Amino acid sequence: MCGISGFFSNVPLIEGEERGRLSRMRDALAHRGPDGHGLRVFGHAALVHNRLAIIDLETGQQPLASASGQAHVVFNGEIYNFRELRTQLGDYPFRTRSDTEVILALYEKEGPAGWRRLRGMYAFALWDEACQVGYLARDPMGIKPLFVAERDGCLVFGSEAKALFAYGLRPTLDPAALHQLMNFRYVAGEGSLFSGVRQVPAGAVLAWGPQGIELRARFLASTKVPDTPLRQAATLDIGELGAIVERSVASHLVSDVPLGCYLSGGVDSAVIATLASARTALSSYTLEVGDDPAEADNAADTAAWLGIENQRQSLAVPDVVGMHRALVRHLEVPKVNAVQGMVLAEFTARHVKVALSGLGGDELFYGYNAHRIMWLATSAGRLLPGTSNRMLAGLFPRPASLHDWSERARAVAMLAAMPDWARVYGLLRNVWDAPQPRREIYGEQLLDAGLPDSFAWLAERFPTGSDPVAAMAAFEMENKLVNDLLWNEDRVAMRVGLECRVPFLDGDLVNFVRSCPRSRLMPFGRKKYALKRYARRILPTRILRRPKSGFQLDIASAAQTFLKPLFDTYLSEERIRAHRLFNHAFVADVRKAPPHRGRRWHWFLLYLMAQTHLLLEEFHVS
Repeated sequence: MCGISGFFSNVPLIEGEERGRLSRMRDALAHRGPDGHGLRVFGHAALVHNRLAIIDLETGQQPLASASGQAHVVFNGEIYNFRELRTQLGDYPFRTRSDTEVILALYEKEGPAGWRRLRGMYAFALWDEACQVGYLARDPMGIKPLFVAERDGCLVFGSEAKALFAYGLRPTLDPAALHQLMNFRYVAGEGSLFSGVRQVPAGAVLAWGPQGIELRARFLASTKVPDTPLRQAATLDIGELGAIVERSVASHLVSDVPLGCYLSGGVDSAVIATLASARTALSSYTLEVGDDPAEADNAADTAAWLGIENQRQSLAVPDVVGMHRALVRHLEVPKVNAVQGMVLAEFTARHVKVALSGLGGDELFYGYNAHRIMWLATSAGRLLPGTSNRMLAGLFPRPASLHDWSERARAVAMLAAMPDWARVYGLLRNVWDAPQPRREIYGEQLLDAGLPDSFAWLAERFPTGSDPVAAMAAFEMENKLVNDLLWNEDRVAMRVGLECRVPFLDGDLVNFVRSCPRSRLMPFGRKKYALKRYARRILPTRILRRPKSGFQLDIASAAQTFLKPLFDTYLSEERIRAHRLFNHAFVADVRKAPPHRGRRWHWFLLYLMAQTHLLLEEFHVS
């Protein structure tokens, strides 16, 4: 796990003239690689690396050259099958013990097509000096980030946008991206909050040459969900599923440094901790937060049952403004549930350099309440045709304002929207976009920006098919998982030099599960049915029967307590009027109302607004 940056240039480079710029790019990502750094300038390319040493501690320095000297690479991530690949590439003259070198070996033997054989999480840049071609590649699940921008004949890249700013790009706010963030609570697709800065698509290989950029491959491995599942078996083979889960966890244990794991009171992290601790020494780390007050005690009970060490940390934030300044500096986007991960990562990094996470289990195995609600909605849709839905919804008052937005109001709107499943999904996930709410929430700068319609954007991208629940899961795997959950997990961990691994997002496991009919993974709306059936074989009943606890803040209460200094500072009338993005009247109305969970989405909007102001000032955004 590391940080990479650099650029490919149409104009010939002079090494001495580029050193200053490259040093600034290196320094911008120093937190991602505290164990070393390197840079190299070629005729038309420059590669920069910040190293977090996990594998091959002695000879894994980068940029790394191929055996022929033709290709050079900087790499961020881990290749979990690198030892098998080294064996298969046995006649290649390897000079290190690192996983990085297999990227070069595959390229020299098979070209970019060889990278389809990589199993892991990765983002890398490769420069072919002989062919004068540069490549950028990102893993199929989008676990590792990679940003690009074009300027003055150069394709500039980096693990974080701040490396591009260190190159010389000026941070400029993209109003459409901010509007999307306010609706989805993340920037979906392949953009960012900054104009001109975009992401390399998950699973893509970009090729750069004198004629420009070419998309050479959209997916290095297939993680797309077909409309018709490939597996039509009457039952799901739980033994086969279990074997793939076990192989995935085992592959994620490759390391030359000690390992730890995040541990909650739930099933996902318990499965990973159980399988990992059976193979290697393991410590576990828990944050005292969750919907269930006994969450941390449940995690400690799981650890005691496994016989592994468990350490826990309270959500203590002595300097909430300073913490959020660091948070947005590293995330480069506002987030509503990032403080928890930041505190947990910082705590874990004091003890280990690698942590296993249960992230992805809910997305893959239909584990969220939202999955069940969507299933209930589709069941209702089968019983009531669209006209009946709208007539029934018409019996209830519709909210005239976002101030009236509530769980009941959303349910009525969802009922009226059926069978427009893209819209139903958007309402389920609290997409609120409409002319009246815009006037209530936004200030002059956003109201004048000509913003796109969020529901129309969603309708263009929401998968089609006979199963809206599977479509929801597919959309979230490509958007919410990548640009919200994985984005957050990478940034808060790498801020403190911690590598976070996600075994549930292993390519073999993802492809197996996503090719199974949803009806076998979640029969009769039973959340996480398939994974729990397997988990019965390895976990005690008391763990399996614990209620699900969300890893989230009670935002309405937090805004009145430990987050209050942040709200007071960055949602002051003075700041709101200075930035002209949001409406002070809306902010004041929400803040003076008594806090309760039914209005938590209003408080989330305010939380995003406060962080947006902070981010604009932290990055000096124009």
